Amino acid sequence: MRITGRLLSNNFMTDMQRNLQNLSKIQEQASSMKKFSKASDDPVNVQIAMQMQTSIYENDQYGTNIKDASTWMESTDTALTQINTVIGNVRNNLVKAGDAPYTQDERDKINDEVKQQVTQIAQILNTNLKGEYIFGGTQGLSKPVTTTTDASKNVSIEYVDDNGNAVEKIPDVVSNGFNISNWKGKNVTFSVNGKDYTVTVDNSKDTNTIDDVVKDLNSKVQSNNVKPAPANPATSTDPGVKDKINVVKTNDGNIKFLAVNSSDDITIKSTDVGDLSIPTAGQKLSNMAMENIGADKNIEVSQGVVLTYNATASSVMQYGDSTDSTTGDNLSALMNRIQHHLAGQVLSPVSSGTTGSIEVKNSDGTSSYYVWKDDEAAATEELDGQDLKDIDLASKQVLKVTSDIGAKENRMTDLSTQNSSLKLSMTDSLSKTEDVDISQTTIEYYTAITTYQACLQTSAKVIQPTLLDYIK
Repeated sequence: MRITGRLLSNNFMTDMQRNLQNLSKIQEQASSMKKFSKASDDPVNVQIAMQMQTSIYENDQYGTNIKDASTWMESTDTALTQINTVIGNVRNNLVKAGDAPYTQDERDKINDEVKQQVTQIAQILNTNLKGEYIFGGTQGLSKPVTTTTDASKNVSIEYVDDNGNAVEKIPDVVSNGFNISNWKGKNVTFSVNGKDYTVTVDNSKDTNTIDDVVKDLNSKVQSNNVKPAPANPATSTDPGVKDKINVVKTNDGNIKFLAVNSSDDITIKSTDVGDLSIPTAGQKLSNMAMENIGADKNIEVSQGVVLTYNATASSVMQYGDSTDSTTGDNLSALMNRIQHHLAGQVLSPVSSGTTGSIEVKNSDGTSSYYVWKDDEAAATEELDGQDLKDIDLASKQVLKVTSDIGAKENRMTDLSTQNSSLKLSMTDSLSKTEDVDISQTTIEYYTAITTYQACLQTSAKVIQPTLLDYIK
């Protein structure tokens, strides 16, 4: 093989470029502190680094979620403590008012203070954090409660929808132990603002799960494919049930019926569905606004781990089963009764149709009627007896919710520590994958410079003289 000057020159240029490329790569690593700048540098480790970076970004978001939830629960904890303090003050007033020496005039003065305390409870339930009402459930952008004053100046706490309209908390219409065989081909008759409509569940072989039933019912409601009951024939202007009823699947695998608008009076009048047990007089549907107020707010704190972090106005106020606005086991009804008792009034049963009577729904769907009657002795007995028992139950309910929030706060603290530790671990692994060893890189850099300089010096000695040298 003949070795020419051109061959030596080409070999020199090839070697010099290789050394320059190596020097450039090491110089880039030293300046960026990274082993690679593009995927072709190290495809396997680039993929690993990208996956690690994604995991770190996700972990950072989980950390933000944990911090936000912790802040939310701290505010909730503070508000619940304030509510329980106010309830304690109301209780002290009840004890004072129940003493025999107190006259009705003195009880009226105590009643004025209680009315202010009721207003204060409502204000605390409307506590706002960063533009959201902490007790508003998923209806967080609007107040969950408001106060109303009747002709006797009694202050009541009422739930409100996002338009500020009062909504009533009533028992949910929900199935008990869903069984597909109890639904297929069965009927549910609704009374919508005084008119009856019947929905029939699909009996086809494709209806096999609870999701199929929910989809079928909602489809028929929205398409207005609901048969009017024989007593209410359809007309061309009949609005039907479209956009009035919503059927949902609950977390425990049952079916719930809800009224979309709080202004609609919708009742399940009758049904032959085995899973639905309703009173003979029918059962009114709760509405979406109340459902949202009582809904849990969830947040993801790690991959696949979702936690509830809020308390709702309904969970704070409801200390028993009865939701009736007059005789019910809820803080609103209790405060209303206390104000009447402090005014020397008690409930007295009357017949239906009595002027000024209050309707109270019984558990069997029937109604009882009452009026407030002046009876100072009986009212004082209520203050000393049932009112004190109920106020203690209401206080225990608030403490229960506070305890639940406190337990979640402690878990969030542990999750925050875990999140920080995980971030350190993943960052360390990422560093080992993509970061250079600066000491080793510095040595490699100076070695590359030495090699490049040696290449230049050696080539200058080896390459043959040019024609100019022969001319001389």
